[in-house]
Order: sequence, then structure tokens, then C-alpha cells
Amino acid sequence: MRVALDARYGLMANRRGIGVATYHLLRTWRDMAMTGVEFLAFADNRADATVVQEFANSVVKVMVLPGRPFAVWEQLSLPRAARSYRVDLIHALANVGPLTTSLPLVVSMHDVIEWHRGRDFPSHLSLRHRLSRAYRMKAMARHAVVARAIHTVSNHAAEDIHRTLSVPMDRIWVAPLGYALREGPEDPSLLHELGLAPGGYAMAFGALDPRKNTQLLINLWSTRTMPIELVVVGLEPRALAYWRARTASKARVHLLGFEDDARVKALMQHALVFVYPSFYEGFGLPVLEALSLGVPVILGQGTSAEEIAQGAALVVTVEDLQAWRAAVEHVARDALLRATLVNRGRAVAKQYTWANTATRLLDLYRTLQ
Repeated sequence: MRVALDARYGLMANRRGIGVATYHLLRTWRDMAMTGVEFLAFADNRADATVVQEFANSVVKVMVLPGRPFAVWEQLSLPRAARSYRVDLIHALANVGPLTTSLPLVVSMHDVIEWHRGRDFPSHLSLRHRLSRAYRMKAMARHAVVARAIHTVSNHAAEDIHRTLSVPMDRIWVAPLGYALREGPEDPSLLHELGLAPGGYAMAFGALDPRKNTQLLINLWSTRTMPIELVVVGLEPRALAYWRARTASKARVHLLGFEDDARVKALMQHALVFVYPSFYEGFGLPVLEALSLGVPVILGQGTSAEEIAQGAALVVTVEDLQAWRAAVEHVARDALLRATLVNRGRAVAKQYTWANTATRLLDLYRTLQ
């Protein structure tokens, strides 16, 4: 069986969300002992040469295809290459795939966030984002009708896809994601540079997208009454400039861009608590990473991340500033609570492995042969 994969986001140097998931799936398939399966991992010209080299001489064969913008790549370059290499099926790993193809198509819908944007949480989109949003919504609605199967990553996401796009539940294949610790030893240099003491700060991943609710954290820590500092990491250059301009100079907040894995690993591992106030998530990989490292987690109610945490995190109302303040203060002062959350979290994280995800997707492919 030969499977074509849309692997663009997993083969980039800087990866988030879907890119992280794709990268770990590729690595897991590369290392699995299996016969009769070959993966053609198609990328665009943003593929990083060092990342591509990781898959040399393996069952995962990386091929870089020209074609930008992304709609041209998805609708022309990918299906043309799939036909040329005589694949048995196409798996679109990033919510959208070819709209017209004679090959069996599996689409990974990590969420249906665009149907919630502006309705269930704030939305401030650029013109470019509005255009891409319209394209994605139209494409996903079409996939809901014609794709042979829809893969998603949580029961919460599956039910949302069913309600939003009227996909029968028997066509939705749930394969939760796994977690993997960032490789190599931790690098605590970032803590030294920022003057942070282990256990003296909260950590979060931030973004410009209102869905991530970074504004709540900035508001919370701008009051200067929080018992610990806040470090927000992973901000794109535009987001970094935006939030720095809106954060009081005396706030106990450190805003950072992308950092290498060793520094992020140290930052997370030595945090007193990981805060995740997102309005909407299809899964919540950072939550799993924090749980696996033994870091207490506070997250917003009603997202897939709550399902994934399985009671191992404190859950608060997403928009309730005082509830977030109380939760952070509770974790900061209660050592017994921290120990309980740490023990529960590590037990939960062990249930999620990339080997399980990869195997379950292989089972799906075989049902379509």
C-alpha cells in the first residue's frame, strides 16, 4: 500500500499544532517495523533540509513539490503528484485536501474552529485570513460529503464535526494524538537570562489569534498582584510586537518568540504551573507535554483539552478573570494540590503515544483498501 501524505507543516523548521503532530507521526512510521506500506510525504518549498534528512532511506519518502499559494499546492500539485506516483490513497493531514480526486481521500479534521470563530469567541482577522478562512470552510464542507473517512483527534472534536458538518459518526475515525518530550537535554540558559527561579513563574504559549486568549493572561498579570511571574513563549514576530506594545512595562510578564526545544523544555519543566486559557481546541498537545513533565495545568472549560486531561488539571471558566486568579493562587500556595496534579498528570500522559496514533491510522487505511 502506498499512501500520499500532505506533510508540509511537519517538515518545516518551526512547527506548531498540526505541524508538531505531523512530524511525530512521520517519525513514528519511519521507526515502526512494518512491511507492505510506503509513505510519500509531500512538502512545499518551506521544507527544512535538516528535517527532511531525518527521513532519508526510510519508508517515509519526502518529496518537495512546487506550488504557492497553499490552495494551488493542495488542489493541483498534491493530487497531480499522487496520480503520478500511483498511490492507493491520499491522507490530507491539515484539515483540507484535494476537492476533486479519483483516489480514496482521508482528511484529518483537527477541529471545526472556523464555524465557531466570531460566534463563541472573539475574531479579528486580516483580509488574507478571511480569504483563507472562506476557502477552508468551503473545502471542509465538501470533504464532509466526499471524503472516504474523516480522521479527528478527540471525541469532543468528533462530536463537533458531526454537529457542524453533518458527518455520520460511522465515517469519523478518532485517533488521539500522542506526546513526545522535546529531545535532548534541557537548556536552562533562558531562565538565567530572564532572572527566573525554578517554580517561580507560570508558563503559557501565546499567539495573536484571539482564540488562544493571550489577552486574558496579559490582563491578569498586569494587575501586579499575582504571586508568580508569567512567561509567554512561541509568539510570531507580529504577535510579539503586538503584545509588547500592550503590556505594561512594570507587569511581571516575559514575552518571547520561538525558542529552541532545549530551552522550551527547561522553561516548561521548571514552571510552577502551565496555563492554557484557549477558547477552543481540537486536542491540546501542550497540555499533554506539561502533564508528562510533571507540571500542574490550569485550562479553560469546554474544550477538547479538558477531555484529554481526564481530570488531571484544574478547569476554570475561560473568560472569568477572577477564577483564573484564584486558580493560579491556589496552585501557588498549596503543595499538596500540586503533588496531586503532578501524579495524576503523569499517569494520564502515559496513555497517549504516537505509536497508538500511527497504528490506528494504519488500521483506517487498511479498511479503505
